[in-house]
Amino acid sequence: MTKEEATQRLRLIGTQCSEILRLHEQLPVDPAADAVIRSHISDLKQELESEYIRTQPERAQRSMTIFELSVYAPTIEEVWKQSGIRRLRVEGKVDSKWKEVIEAVAYKVSQYLA
Repeated sequence: MTKEEATQRLRLIGTQCSEILRLHEQLPVDPAADAVIRSHISDLKQELESEYIRTQPERAQRSMTIFELSVYAPTIEEVWKQSGIRRLRVEGKVDSKWKEVIEAVAYKVSQYLA
């Protein structure tokens, strides 16, 4: 993955977070918005998990670029392990805890894009 591709993926994650937060601002959420938020969070969670799994094995790291090794993979690892998204239950109630988790994801991603 090139630096541009990795940066674009991180920006896409930030954009997904912004969309979720925009929808979440309308608490209490109506059933239609609730379904959209759940879908977006589920997609985001699956993407982060698959990227985390993809970037962790040593054999995968041998073929990574310097940018991937030094910025992208650590960002994905930090987001996955420290933001709370891996423990977020998509089937649970959409509440302020969800907002905190998505804000944490957005913040951690934005740190590496600045």
